[in-house]
Amino acid sequence: MSRISTNIPRTTTMQSMNTLLSNLRRTQKNLFDAQNQVQTGLLVAKPSDAPSKTSAILLLQATLEARAQQKLNLAYASSIMANVDHALADTTDILQEAQSIGSSQIGIGSSSDTRKNQATVIDGQITALVDIANRQHQGVSLFGGNFTPGAPGSLTGDRLFVFDSQLGGVRYSGTIENLKGDLGFDEPVGINSNGHEAFTAMSARVVGDRDLDPLATANTRLEDLNGARGLGVTTGALELTVNGVMTSVDLTTAQTMGDVMTRLNDAINQLDPAAGALSITAQGFTLTASAGYTISMNDTLTGTTAADLGLAISAAGASVAGGDVDPRLSLFTSLTALGVSVDTAGGLKVSQGGLTKTLDLTGATTVQDLINRMTALDMGLRMGISPDGSGLQLISEISGPAFSIGEVAGGTTATDLGIRSFSRSTTLDELNFGIGIHRTAGEDDFRVSLHDGSSFDVNLDGAISIGDVIDKVRNAAEIALGAGNVGSPGDAGTLFNIGLALDGNGLAFEDGTAGGQNFRISALGTSLAASDLGILKDVSSGSNLVGDDVAKVRVEGVFTHMINLRDALVKDDSRGITLATAALGEDVSRRLGFMRMSG
Repeated sequence: MSRISTNIPRTTTMQSMNTLLSNLRRTQKNLFDAQNQVQTGLLVAKPSDAPSKTSAILLLQATLEARAQQKLNLAYASSIMANVDHALADTTDILQEAQSIGSSQIGIGSSSDTRKNQATVIDGQITALVDIANRQHQGVSLFGGNFTPGAPGSLTGDRLFVFDSQLGGVRYSGTIENLKGDLGFDEPVGINSNGHEAFTAMSARVVGDRDLDPLATANTRLEDLNGARGLGVTTGALELTVNGVMTSVDLTTAQTMGDVMTRLNDAINQLDPAAGALSITAQGFTLTASAGYTISMNDTLTGTTAADLGLAISAAGASVAGGDVDPRLSLFTSLTALGVSVDTAGGLKVSQGGLTKTLDLTGATTVQDLINRMTALDMGLRMGISPDGSGLQLISEISGPAFSIGEVAGGTTATDLGIRSFSRSTTLDELNFGIGIHRTAGEDDFRVSLHDGSSFDVNLDGAISIGDVIDKVRNAAEIALGAGNVGSPGDAGTLFNIGLALDGNGLAFEDGTAGGQNFRISALGTSLAASDLGILKDVSSGSNLVGDDVAKVRVEGVFTHMINLRDALVKDDSRGITLATAALGEDVSRRLGFMRMSG
């Protein structure tokens, strides 16, 4: 039987041809893409080829590019460190040669002329060491830290090298932070060295011995507060309540204590203008509530702002002081906002080597001004704030000469700021560049003889600081002369005065007696204490005996010890040669240890 065929096309011939042509084009494109993948080795040529894989591909590509750069960085860092190692090896060779020269000049077998000739050799070695310390690799200083040669406005100005000669010594103008690079680790890695690390080119012994205890003011920045909890200040919202009506005050963007006070007072006024106010005191904030009002402040459930600012308090018809916010010293701290009185009229007597200058504080208003004036003296001293933010500190960047900070003509500025290098708190172990003083236990150390023929002996057993020495001299004088007859330098109507020098540094003795005997201090027994304290003197008919400044500070490093050896050889100073040679031996040991560590 017959049937009707179902294979009857439902599209036109043109549509069928277009479909076939589209399929052919798709096939050709796939073949073309496959050909490109074979030729280029790339599975995906552009993001639209594989949208679902694009993010992973881009991340992988960025990672590969970073790894490639890190590989270049590592090669560059390796070349720098190789040069550092080579320079350190050259340094060690020179130091060992200098140590050998010093050792050969110790003892009776060496003449003055021979020592002077060897001093010339040491001087040449110092020049060679400076050249080594100034080496660069592709524009990077090997021992300059992150110093940029010739960077305008930098600490080093237009200097091209980090080590140069100044005031008879060697000055280091680089940094103590090494240049760092991305080598593929979690944190950037140092790729060179610095002068302090490699040559001990800076010293920081004069750290302020006084807490300057800055006062809180409206301009005190919140970031400069230790906070009432000792954990700093975390800004956020706190809850303010006036007679049971609560509002939230946002202090997130507050920058200063003045900002905090203004925002909280605005909030109090919005609730009730007659309720009271918040004020700033020397230690923090004080909340005052008017009669019939109760004002309280608290933290939110997750906040600590009120506690940090010492404001988790409540006042009912009275004034309540908040917690001590303990401001730290900062560059912005006003000199008039310190918790101690500072003599700004006296100034500072600053000495470095044979150069002495006066730092005038006239017109200085902030800690930054004080630091800038120290820098302007250009004496190789860096003044800064101590790590704990309580006071000032000084760092010398010149190896060789010694520096000191003293008073100017009876002023008290250095003492007030806590940076006098010869002070009551200076320990005896620090004197004479760490050698200290030599005394005889159980025996008197020196005798003070006055014009009228009277005298007294001083025993320094148990003395630890310069202040202890002054007290022991005073006690001995009071026993011999009577308590009412002993005063401090500058006092009138006394027979004897003892204390710190009114000008510069050193111990000051004043004889108020009359007579024909010499005013002098002499050593007793085998004790060297008087000599080591710089007071072994005879001023004859004079009434003022001022000791030498034996608390000067110097950089204890390679260049200092080389300079000391050279100078000791020139002066034919056997003891100086011995000390400098021993110090160079320690330098050699440190260099070898540093090379092993850096290698």
